[in-house]
Amino acid sequence: GSPAAAPPAGAGAPTAPAWLDTITSTKTLAGPAGLVYADIPARVFAYIIDAIILGVAFAILYSIFAALFISTILLGGLGFMSFVWLVVLLVIYAAGSAIYFIYTWTKLRGSPGQRVLGLETLNAADGAVLTQPQAIRRWLFLFGPFVVVQVLAMFSIFGTFGSLLSLLGLAYAIYLLYTAANSPTRQGFHDVQASTVVVKVKR
Repeated sequence: GSPAAAPPAGAGAPTAPAWLDTITSTKTLAGPAGLVYADIPARVFAYIIDAIILGVAFAILYSIFAALFISTILLGGLGFMSFVWLVVLLVIYAAGSAIYFIYTWTKLRGSPGQRVLGLETLNAADGAVLTQPQAIRRWLFLFGPFVVVQVLAMFSIFGTFGSLLSLLGLAYAIYLLYTAANSPTRQGFHDVQASTVVVKVKR
């Protein structure tokens, strides 16, 4: 008989899950009312820009507190006051993050990082600007778990339990990416909870 046809190139090779392809794809999706759902890479880069802005602001603030922290060490050693300073810095960073994102989502239609890349965070139903309660809810589901992880890790004195909490934080970040990549409207778990979408503005 005739020889069997050769299998097509790549046949039998394992294929990556579709959601992994979506995470790296820059393709946007058309939505209702002329909206275009933003791609995942653009959203990640926007967050990196925001993280840099917040990081610089926090570094300046930390340098101010560091002088007091060093004075505390020289006067009383690594004791209760040192722990208090750490707690204060964490609270300030969490509050600063909340104010930064909630204000810009509701007043500028997107965070500075998003605006640089032409993205906006809007109400999923009609594309309207987020209400303040809606923005607060989105921040809580997007960043709240990471704040909780940091607090618990601090109280565990950064031991083995602290490392486990860090892994849980990483797992949550991956889960947010996974849910956004699997959604036909690119809505991550935090977007669903707050009824929000991230769109790319047509220019």
